[in-house]
Amino acid sequence: MKILVVADIHANYRALKATLDAFDNADEVWCLGDIVEYGPMPSACIDLVRQHCDQVVVGNHDLSFAKCQPQADDGWTGWFPHNTPMSDLDYLNSLPTLLTLERDDISYCLVHGSPGNHLTGRFHPYAEEAENRQNLQYPDQDRILAGHTHMAMRLEIDGKLVANPGTIGQTRDGDYRAQCIVIEDGQIQYHRVDYDLGLLAQDYQHSAMNPEQADIWFAYTRNGIVDVHGLQLGPFSPIHSA
Repeated sequence: MKILVVADIHANYRALKATLDAFDNADEVWCLGDIVEYGPMPSACIDLVRQHCDQVVVGNHDLSFAKCQPQADDGWTGWFPHNTPMSDLDYLNSLPTLLTLERDDISYCLVHGSPGNHLTGRFHPYAEEAENRQNLQYPDQDRILAGHTHMAMRLEIDGKLVANPGTIGQTRDGDYRAQCIVIEDGQIQYHRVDYDLGLLAQDYQHSAMNPEQADIWFAYTRNGIVDVHGLQLGPFSPIHSA
């Protein structure tokens, strides 16, 4: 079986579509949450997830976005006014925070953050071992697939494999390309997928986002570095010169 795993799409339709196209021979697609916010096309990304993803868990940004309240004139409050249909918000609210399943005789726990803190827990390759263990909370499954940190990585904690596919829509290691993992016959491979930044720029321009804010977020995505976070190199990041 071939499984595509994605996380942290953040309303970047071009990156998600390119990744789905690149691995259109996958038997299943799993999404680890944060479909929306930051990017210009939340509804289009929700549509793609609903069409293509077999297993989906909710992320912290999905729930914050879904709690938006309607306004009379300018759409929805929240991070950005996107005029998002109520059906999309209902979908985000309906997603589970954790899923367990088995494929190819391997059991998996799917979560956005961690089994210890479903929405905002974080596994990190450079964290103290005690911190990673606290987030593990010892689920019964063989493998934990988690997102949230936007950093592709894999760890072994007390005999359990923890893997993060990285981020589809908002990288922070200086390489704008989408990140994902493919699990084929139980073997995990990490990938980067190129996509059209020019089309993404147009998506921002045509969105309901404040133009100045749109320019900032597009620059963050193009450069692969969000200023407030700074450069965050992980074990699967490209090599950067000093």
